[in-house]
Amino acid sequence: MRALQRLTAWLLCASATALAEPPVGYYDAVDDSSAEALVASLHEVIDDHLFFRYTDDATDTWDIVNAADQDPLNPGNILDIYKNASYPKISGGTGAYNREHSWPKSYGFPVYYVGNSPYTDAHHLFASDAGYNSSRSNNPYRDCDATCLEKETLETNGRGGGTGVYPGNSNWRRGTAGDEAWQTWRGRQGDVARAMFYMAVRYEGGFHNETGDNEPDLILTDDYALIQASNTGQNEAIAYMGMLSDLLAWHEADPVDDSERRRNDVVFSFQGNRNPFIDNPNWVGCVFGTACGGGGGGGGNPTVVLASADVITGTGVVSGTFVATQTSDDTYQTITETESGGKPSRRTSRAEHRWTFNVAALKSAQLSAELAFDRALDDEAFVLEYSVAGGEFEQAFLIQPSSVDQIYTHSFNTGVGGVVTLRLTDVDRTAGARLLDSIRIDALRITYDEGGPVDATPPNVPTGLTASAGDGQVVLSWNANSEPDLAGYVVSRAVTSEGPYDRLTGSLVSGTAYTDTAVNNGTTYYYSVSAEDTTGNISAASAPVSAEPEGNPVASQLLIDAISLQASGNKSLRITADVIVVDETGAAVSGALVSGTFSGDLSGTQQTNTDTKGLARFQGNSRLKKPASVTFCVDDASKTGLTLEPASLGCTTANF
Repeated sequence: MRALQRLTAWLLCASATALAEPPVGYYDAVDDSSAEALVASLHEVIDDHLFFRYTDDATDTWDIVNAADQDPLNPGNILDIYKNASYPKISGGTGAYNREHSWPKSYGFPVYYVGNSPYTDAHHLFASDAGYNSSRSNNPYRDCDATCLEKETLETNGRGGGTGVYPGNSNWRRGTAGDEAWQTWRGRQGDVARAMFYMAVRYEGGFHNETGDNEPDLILTDDYALIQASNTGQNEAIAYMGMLSDLLAWHEADPVDDSERRRNDVVFSFQGNRNPFIDNPNWVGCVFGTACGGGGGGGGNPTVVLASADVITGTGVVSGTFVATQTSDDTYQTITETESGGKPSRRTSRAEHRWTFNVAALKSAQLSAELAFDRALDDEAFVLEYSVAGGEFEQAFLIQPSSVDQIYTHSFNTGVGGVVTLRLTDVDRTAGARLLDSIRIDALRITYDEGGPVDATPPNVPTGLTASAGDGQVVLSWNANSEPDLAGYVVSRAVTSEGPYDRLTGSLVSGTAYTDTAVNNGTTYYYSVSAEDTTGNISAASAPVSAEPEGNPVASQLLIDAISLQASGNKSLRITADVIVVDETGAAVSGALVSGTFSGDLSGTQQTNTDTKGLARFQGNSRLKKPASVTFCVDDASKTGLTLEPASLGCTTANF
């Protein structure tokens, strides 16, 4: 079988590094001269993978998913796709997590049988919190907004966590019939997007050349009606999933990282086929857009940038210089933690080191690092971050303990170019954790392709911007842009329509809604939105809109709203007087102390408090015989914080 032959070849050639490269020659037959040629040639490479049963006593998808989604900091656990929770591994049955069909099986292949390849294809099966899997149901992947139901993540291994602000690090769900949506949290958006791209190319209809079983043609679309029509309860020849434009944006916003590459390696070691959009993310633009260029599986004219200097921060002991990181030759620069000052019980081990690189602007670049963190005495991990041209640091990857050199890679855009700074820091600075860890760096490099034109075309100006004011907040929404290379949106605010407008967020807004809570009631604010693509091109600002947040009015007055007299009984009458107390907004006031006096055939002054409906009830002190005439007057009413309106005091008379 072709898949088995490919797998065997890879196992014989695999290196000892943590991340395996695709086997030599794996993509040689790929033709990226056009979208049609690329789809056809990629399909031939990844088609006919080894089939594993969904559940079986032998190796099944539980085994593959448990290995693929293993928690890197806790090998006995999995790390789930949506909640970002770490759960102890199970081998089947009912537990905290189960297997998520990221391409819902209801869209094309719901009926399981031995040989139903998409049903058991582990490239789109993820370990998922059981409750979140159920909540996602078969909702298409698409952007939501702040009105959607929040499904928060846990902070695990330095990622996720936080709640209450859209989009934050949460998943968002809309269950409205005909408009269902599931917005995956931003740390895993690219993962599910590239799984969808894989499914659309792997399954092109026809049949499996090894098993002879029919396979569906799976297609990504923005047409929701086509997606709904795919949910027939039967295996279909053609089925749809989406939303394509949102998946393309997620792919750009959440680039391939090392955990995704490891997952690709693990699934490949079982099935014998790879997800090509993890190995070569640039193919997404050709298959689902227009960014194609000949060259088969090869590259263009790569430029390799090496560290030009390093920065001694004084936190950590440095052995060797940045020159040792310029070649992969087992000559290392080593960073060892030092101990902080203060009381021994409060001291901690810590390290920080920086390197600088000079890069060109507007390049799709890849950062690669070859290093080893021998053992974790105190720290669970080190983290390597990068900053472009003095901007905020962003995490490139989390470095796990390993006795051999590991290769980590991370894709990013060089933006305006200039100096890229790498920052290596330890993760755990818990008081009392004083053992000193070391990490050795063999090679650091940034690579990008000089060939091809530079994209200098900005996205279209966002349209449909609206602002809705609330109590202490302004909710913004706008229409989604359709550019496949859209990275996100910039929201800006001013206190006059002429500006100046200040950017509200450090990072791009991935969705089409934003809630501004840093506002004062009674102040008018003006907002505009711009769109930014993955190359760093920014559109002109949208036409501004304004809103004035207002709090709920604060009541200050106490008013007598109604006075009435009632009688109960036939010959012997029991007289009651009812008084309704409100504030100036008309809302009932509870707990107000009301004084009133009976006169006529009854007499006496009484006091009582209003209930939750603002009602104060007074009862006559004796029974009356017909005929009778009674008058009741409200003399006073009071409540802390409210001032009585004297004009509302009054009397009422009734004859019985």
